[in-house]
Amino acid sequence: MDKQLHCRQWGDKTKPTLVLLHGFMGSSLEWMPFAESLGKRCHCLAFDLPGHGKSDKVQVETIPAFDEVMDLILTQVPAERFNLFGYSLGGRIAMHIAKRYPHRILSLTLESANRGILTELGKTVRLKDDASWQQLMEQQGMRAFLNKWYRQPVFAEMSEERRQTMIVQRLGNDPKALAAMFLGTSMGHQQDMADLAVPTVLMTGDRDSKYTEMAKQWPSTQLDHRLIEHAGHNIHASQPAEFIATLLGQLS
Repeated sequence: MDKQLHCRQWGDKTKPTLVLLHGFMGSSLEWMPFAESLGKRCHCLAFDLPGHGKSDKVQVETIPAFDEVMDLILTQVPAERFNLFGYSLGGRIAMHIAKRYPHRILSLTLESANRGILTELGKTVRLKDDASWQQLMEQQGMRAFLNKWYRQPVFAEMSEERRQTMIVQRLGNDPKALAAMFLGTSMGHQQDMADLAVPTVLMTGDRDSKYTEMAKQWPSTQLDHRLIEHAGHNIHASQPAEFIATLLGQLS
């Protein structure tokens, strides 16, 4: 099994490095609208996570898989210190990297990232729920999974046209590799990330009540919460100007 993650690189290699991690069912293509702005400031490394994009044949083999995914990423980051950005699932992986290797992080910026489930009962319930999603994906295929996935409350602001576009874009994902990544990085396996040792900027959309409320209750003095108006869970899609201004403002 190939264990090399696909990585898009651009920008000036003499500038500080920026590692970008996309969300569940996304890919490194999500950052291309911002490539010019980011490339002027950084040497950019945008990864396709296991089971996603051009890493669709890379399947994680451990549960939990956070350490495995971190290792896959960090073996391909040549810079000793780097800026780190993650959206949703990518944000949770970014937090794990920052927690394990704080000395390597120049800046940490998150978009719609979950610090973790705080009770063992909650984790058990989440694992059971995620196992059902995995079963749906593997047994009924990507279309059935996607139709149900994008009708969750967190995507309530999404128009039907946008929903169908997202479904079509993600139909090509490999269900087996994607399901392995989904279950391996379930929040049911994630420890609480609130006590990060590096200053952290977290963007949430004002229309994403769940993640905004979670950010308000985040106990760390290291967290700088930025509430983005007229945005839901996917801020970089709905409010690209506010997104890129916030991210550029954090780069070291």
